[in-house]
Amino acid sequence: MNQKRTTNYVLRPKRKSISLGIGLFSMLLCLGSQLALANSSKTISSTTNDIIQSTITGTVVDSEGIPLPGANVLEKGTTNGTQTDFDGNFTLEVEDGASLVISYIGFKTQEVAVDGQSTVNVTMAEDSAALDEVIVTGYQTETKRETTAAVSIVKAEELAAVPSGNVEQQLQGRVAGVTVITNGQPGSTSQIRIRGFGAFGGNQPLYVVDGLPLGSTEFLNPDDIETTTVLKDAAAASIYGARAANGVVVYTTKPGSRGTQKTEMTVNISSGVSDPNAGRAKQILSPIDQARYTHIAYENNAAALGQPVVYNHPQYGTNPTPTLPDYLYANGPSGVSESQVNVAEIRQAFENNPDNTFLIRPNLRGTNWYKEITRIAPISRFTVGFKGGTENGRFYSGISGQNQNGILLNNDFSRYTARFNSEWDIAPWLSIGENFQVTYRSQTGGFGDAGGIGGANDESFILSSFRMSSIIPVYDEFGSFASTKAAGFGNPRNPVRQLITDDSKDTSYSIGGIGNVYVVLKPFDGLTLRSSLGGGYSNYYFTGYNFAYLGDAEPIANDSYNEGSGFNFNWTFTNTASYDKLFGAHRIKALAGVEALNTGIGRNINGSGLNPFSTDPDFQSLSVVQSPVVNSNQFKGVNFFSVFGKLDYNYDEKYYLTGVLRRDGASRFGGNNRYGVFPAVSGAWRVIAEPFMQNQDVITDLKFRGGWGQMGNSNNVDPNNQFSLYNSNRDRTWYQTTGQASGADEGFALSRIGNPDAKWETSTTLNIGFDASFFNNRLEFIVDWWTK
Repeated sequence: MNQKRTTNYVLRPKRKSISLGIGLFSMLLCLGSQLALANSSKTISSTTNDIIQSTITGTVVDSEGIPLPGANVLEKGTTNGTQTDFDGNFTLEVEDGASLVISYIGFKTQEVAVDGQSTVNVTMAEDSAALDEVIVTGYQTETKRETTAAVSIVKAEELAAVPSGNVEQQLQGRVAGVTVITNGQPGSTSQIRIRGFGAFGGNQPLYVVDGLPLGSTEFLNPDDIETTTVLKDAAAASIYGARAANGVVVYTTKPGSRGTQKTEMTVNISSGVSDPNAGRAKQILSPIDQARYTHIAYENNAAALGQPVVYNHPQYGTNPTPTLPDYLYANGPSGVSESQVNVAEIRQAFENNPDNTFLIRPNLRGTNWYKEITRIAPISRFTVGFKGGTENGRFYSGISGQNQNGILLNNDFSRYTARFNSEWDIAPWLSIGENFQVTYRSQTGGFGDAGGIGGANDESFILSSFRMSSIIPVYDEFGSFASTKAAGFGNPRNPVRQLITDDSKDTSYSIGGIGNVYVVLKPFDGLTLRSSLGGGYSNYYFTGYNFAYLGDAEPIANDSYNEGSGFNFNWTFTNTASYDKLFGAHRIKALAGVEALNTGIGRNINGSGLNPFSTDPDFQSLSVVQSPVVNSNQFKGVNFFSVFGKLDYNYDEKYYLTGVLRRDGASRFGGNNRYGVFPAVSGAWRVIAEPFMQNQDVITDLKFRGGWGQMGNSNNVDPNNQFSLYNSNRDRTWYQTTGQASGADEGFALSRIGNPDAKWETSTTLNIGFDASFFNNRLEFIVDWWTK
């Protein structure tokens, strides 16, 4: 499969966030489809004395004395602040004994104590930290200055600012070339595509969390994330070889910080709402307009066929001018007038048989079905974190909870997490550490398999709301749900009924843990040996109840109940050796590693049945249903074994060259093509380091880079593909073979033709680009041209 893409542009001013200290949270109401209340903190103190305030004036300039307009000047620990004017001047009233925090894009943030002064002048120092941003690949780290590949970094505070059920959705719109598709359900899995579709199947990227390769990140709490790195091209991602063809998203969680210090406690609280009716209102046809357009359709159809017009809609009459009936449905007849209906007789029929008796008047004002099934949906998240360390170690722990309502009725999601990260020095040459998280998730309602992705293949409740005619009311004259029992409206189902009666009884729960333990040895200067053993375990359970309903055009005759559970266990064992040495102007970094993993071993079981003895789901089980059907299966996961290496060379921080080679083996393939080799090479020229680029203050950094490489993909290959399999099927392999009067003998037939010659799908990528920043990193410009 050959794909070509032209230039991706990212043009953005670089920003600095303003920290408001520990213990205060301020609320910022944002108009739009999602209104978030931002996190912050504040130290609260009480006193019986009057607050003494003073007016402070001053000027903010750069190292050359040039004024900096728009610099932020903030009283530390408060939300009291201002900005400098065009000449860099500011005026601010502060409390006695206050300190000022001054920040400006491209400069280091400074803190200045007032100490009784009435004038505070500040000279800002340039900040080149942007070039030293750390890029994490999972096996090693490098700085933005050194990278030769197409990578993007998303800051942790940018993720945490978005109220969402998972961090996947928080990437949306933040990385060039990355597309996030979600159906909007809280807690549902998103589809991420990095630089489009690059495979015939299985286009999802690889996720790596604290060095563990995973298939999903729905368990992560955004407040626990330290760094997010997206690896786009082969030069960056081919170190992961077999599963990197669709790109890699690497997360690292907060590690704490070394050094003698007090333990720091942070409290982040955010809340907000989702408004389904924000922006332009959803337009619907009025009942009479829908009737008119129905007759126009008759006229257009007749004109196309050259035939006379026949108006025969069961509700709108047979005349050219449509009319609306008094009753859409009256316990049998459709589209009838008041004089044709005996309401008392139908009411008596309802008392005798309420499940199959309906009297439906038209809603002449029109039912806005979208509005009927949606609601203002609140979301809230809190995180309490503790971090600290000593000269010999560091730690971070955090607990969080998130509750999110969907915009659809009875669609709710909750997630609670506890994370523990630590690293300690046993000796100057030996360290041990661990990263561990426990997550509990629950969800009510929702639709679609594969975490909600499968909902795109189904008719959602929102689609049903637009298929339902506006003339149909939500309820009939007896308080029962109305629907398409009345003729002439197709076969949609009342989505309000589905959400209130059926969807509210669908629940799912899961709990699991994920993490790793690792050992780091540094036998001599420059050499680091690291061994990591990690894995994850999850357990889930779900129930569902659908009620009988006879008011649809396609009635549901029986109540049904289903439930199921399962577990999954995966593991990863990684060993790496890295060497980093500077020889004058020459720097060499080498990495070699061996990795073995299993994608997941487990079992699941589910069953269903009809007409349980009670309509209360709390009293249901598969032992009290009619016609029970039970299914179960087990899976052994896919085994991978890989060896890989990487060599980085740079001369005087001007010229960079990188080579990567990885050899992967996977149990998905037969012995003929079990292993694949994936190479990559890339280079960069930091033009800004050349002598002719000195003594100018416009371009802060300029680097040209290019890379070529290959990455593998096996996601679309069934692990059984290599085997010829036989199975038993009562429809086609059971026969009477001995002449018996009844019954049959079990037989077996070929169910799969094995293909031992299937091999890796390989993606070849060429990427050329450059990075430039201007005016002391105030503006960053990134251009990439690539073909895949």
